[in-house]
Amino acid sequence: MQDKILQNIKMIFYPDKNLSIDEAMIGCQGRLSFRQYIANKSHKYGIKLYELTTYDGFILNILVYTGRGTLQDNNTSHAESVVKTLFTDYLGKGHTVYLDNFYTSVPLAEALFKEKTGCVGTFRENRRGNPKDVVKKIEKRRRSLEEERASASNKLER
Repeated sequence: MQDKILQNIKMIFYPDKNLSIDEAMIGCQGRLSFRQYIANKSHKYGIKLYELTTYDGFILNILVYTGRGTLQDNNTSHAESVVKTLFTDYLGKGHTVYLDNFYTSVPLAEALFKEKTGCVGTFRENRRGNPKDVVKKIEKRRRSLEEERASASNKLER
């Protein structure tokens, strides 16, 4: 049924350039082998979904997380596999995908760029596969911002 609904959406509706990928939780207290616990969600227990949405929240594609075997791709990370699976129909068509730090990585950004797809997201410094020069630039920038804040607060105290 889910596939039929998503297929009809794709036939009727074509989204704007900017799309987003995030997780959602459907509250569920029942017994399921793939029920998840996520502490910072309003529904702590439930079925975890990965969603591709428009800027205003219209759902274009859904992937239900059913455990470790949800996506079988040994060449990429789980997060990268989620993005590529959800975004398959929109690659190479000039779209930009907005991601949170769970999904964002340099290898994913490079792969999307090769597919003529933009990528915007927050960056985790400690993610495996990040180029060392990028991490050093971020650390250097953070130190300079901290120094600016310290000098500004010293001026205010005087």
